[in-house]
Amino acid sequence: MQLLSGLSREEFLKQYWQKKPLLIRQAFPDYQSPLAAEELGGLACEEGVESRLIMEQGGDKPWQLRHGPFKESDFTSLPDSHWTLLVQAVDHLIPELACLLDEFDFIPSWRIDDLMISFAQDQGSVGPHLDNYDVFLLQVQGQRHWHIDDKEFTESDFKKDTDLRLLNNFESKQDWVLEAGDMLYLPPGVAHHGIAIDDCLTFSIGFRAPTRKELVSAYTDEWDEGNDIEEDKFYSDPGLKIQESPGEIKAEHLQAIRELMLPTITDEGKFNSWFGCYITENTGADIDYDEKELSADDFNNKFKQFGCLNRSGQIRFSYIVNDDSVALFVAGTEFNLSNSFLLLVSYICSHHLIDYASVIACCDEDAALDFIFKLQRAGYFFFYD
Repeated sequence: MQLLSGLSREEFLKQYWQKKPLLIRQAFPDYQSPLAAEELGGLACEEGVESRLIMEQGGDKPWQLRHGPFKESDFTSLPDSHWTLLVQAVDHLIPELACLLDEFDFIPSWRIDDLMISFAQDQGSVGPHLDNYDVFLLQVQGQRHWHIDDKEFTESDFKKDTDLRLLNNFESKQDWVLEAGDMLYLPPGVAHHGIAIDDCLTFSIGFRAPTRKELVSAYTDEWDEGNDIEEDKFYSDPGLKIQESPGEIKAEHLQAIRELMLPTITDEGKFNSWFGCYITENTGADIDYDEKELSADDFNNKFKQFGCLNRSGQIRFSYIVNDDSVALFVAGTEFNLSNSFLLLVSYICSHHLIDYASVIACCDEDAALDFIFKLQRAGYFFFYD
C-alpha cells in the first residue's frame, strides 16, 4: 500500500499534519471493502449502532437528518439521488476494519477516534461543513467530488434552519475527483464538501481532539461556567513526531494535555494514571463475541493452533512507560507491569491482530501467555474464524 504516495511518514507529519490538505492517489490500490453497501444498511438497522440518514432532497425539508436504527422499508422508499447513509465506529464491529487502522501507525493510537463509513447514491452529500479534528477520507467504491474552502468561518456563517451545521457562502477554492483507492487528508477547520458522482462508499478515519472543557470536566467531575478556561480550545499537535510504538502515550503528549487543561497540576503520576484510564474508556456498546470460556491450557493450545488472536475493535489500548514499570491501559482499566513486559505491551497496543509467535517472543513465554489469557478472559481479545 502506498499510503502516503511517495512521502515518508516523517515528511507527512512535518509538512501536512494539522497544516494543510493532501490528496493521495492510490493510497490503497485494489482495496476491497469487507463490507458491502447492503451490509452497511443492515448494520444501520441494528440497535446500539450509531447511524444517520441525510436527505438533501426528497425528505420533509431540505437536509433532513434522521437517526437509526432504521427499518428495511426506510431504504426501499428512498429516492434515486441526493441522500447519504452514515454508520459510525464500524471498526468496532468488523475485525478487518479494525486492522485497517493499524496502517495509520504514524499517529499515536490514543488519537484515533473511529472509522465511519458513508454510502451515497448520485449527488449524495452531507453538505458543506467543517470538522474540529483530522480526518483521512478513503474512497473505496465509486467516485466522489471533493471541494474545499480554506477561508476562516465564524458562527454567523452557519445555516440556521437545518438539523446540520452547514456553511453558508461556501466557495470551492480547490477540488478533486477521488476514485477507488484514493485518499484525501484534511486537517481540522478546513471546510469541505463531498458529492457522490455515482454509488459511492467512503471510509472516514477520524482522530480525537478533546477540548479543555471535556478534559477538565472529566478530571474534576465539574465545570465552573464562570471560570476563565476557554471552552472551545481543542487539543492539537502540529509538531507531532514519529514514535517507535504508536500505542505509547509519550511524556510530551501528557505534558501538552496538562498545559491545555490546568497548568497547575503537580501530581504527574496521578494525572498520568487518570489520563490513561480516561482516554481508553469504552464509550460504545459492549459487543458479545460469544466466546466459549476456556481453561488456561485450552486457551494456550487454541492460540497456538489458530496462530492469531483478534483485539476487540471497541476496546482501546495504550500504555505509559514509567521509570521502573510500564502502565497498560485497557478500556479504562490500568495494569501495572514490570518492564519485562514492555515489548509485549508495545506489540499488543500496536496491532489489532496478534500472532502467537510474536507474543511468546516478547518476553517469558509462560508470563506472556498467562497475561494474554487474562485479557482474553476479560473480553479484550477473541478468536475470529
